[in-house]
Amino acid sequence: MRFGGHYFPAYVPTTGSVQQFYRDMFEQFALLEATGFDDVWVTEHHFDDFGGTLPDPATFLAAIAARTQRIRVGVAIVVMGLRNPVQVAESYAMVDVISGGRLEFGFGRGSTAAEFESFHVDLGEAPQRFQEGTELVLKAWGDGPMEHHGRFYDFSGMSVLPKPVQTPHPPVWVGASRSDDTFRWAGRNGFNLMVLPTSYDRPVLRQAIDSYRDTAREAGHDPATKHVLAKFHVYVGETPAAAERECAPYLEATLRMNDARNPARPGRGTDYALEPQKAKGSVIAGDASQCIEQLQSWVEDLGVDTVSCTFHFGGMPQELALANIRRFAERVMPAFEHVAVNR
Repeated sequence: MRFGGHYFPAYVPTTGSVQQFYRDMFEQFALLEATGFDDVWVTEHHFDDFGGTLPDPATFLAAIAARTQRIRVGVAIVVMGLRNPVQVAESYAMVDVISGGRLEFGFGRGSTAAEFESFHVDLGEAPQRFQEGTELVLKAWGDGPMEHHGRFYDFSGMSVLPKPVQTPHPPVWVGASRSDDTFRWAGRNGFNLMVLPTSYDRPVLRQAIDSYRDTAREAGHDPATKHVLAKFHVYVGETPAAAERECAPYLEATLRMNDARNPARPGRGTDYALEPQKAKGSVIAGDASQCIEQLQSWVEDLGVDTVSCTFHFGGMPQELALANIRRFAERVMPAFEHVAVNR
């Protein structure tokens, strides 16, 4: 099993300035590396306190890379419908160079309507822009001048610099949340997969992941060499009561911010209490033994081998976030050292 910290930074002004918010995240990244996590992931969003304080993940990942030595740095995801793919290729190749070849690169179509409206991009074109943009970035990272003549982009004889350190390119991940076509497209291209367990009922999501692996196999890729990541909010308390007391207010704040930002598709209804949200997969919470049990259930059901954990959310104080990371590293991660993944 592979574990990472996942940062979808919902900024709450009561926690201090944005500058302090960044400092707190950098302190958490240092702790993630020191306690043995494999990855740190950041997410792209725009124009809202719910994620919008990190609009340019490449800039942030370069800063993380300069402050760390071992931990891999990932974007989950670049919203390809809102980006020029050539500039994406340039920026993230720089991150790979600065980090010494530690970049994990995640693409996605994007689904926040307000962001597409603000950029004056048709959300209905997102799937096509996402797929063509992905193709173009990988071409740009190849050797020699690039040729691309597509629906949205046309380039001829262009050499994109720098090239990534990792060859032929950094590991590629595809974020799939609501479209079965995306699962199959990711499998057909041999990319790694990222999923949000809250987006589907468990049996439906397992079926979608199985479809991804079947399509990969049919296309000549070995599914055993491909990674499947699931992302969760996580809180490990000293006791179950402490976990609920310390975690519940910040989880509710996060869920309310999410639903306010995405009014057309509120995913969690009006019941923001901890226990119902645990059942839905919005959060893994409790003492260490309870968190192990919940996580084992998801790993077994979905066949995932990579877990990214949001430890800091909803304006949670820094001391709680740091303690949460330490308890997970010391008491939960060791239980998965020899877990076999059900692919």
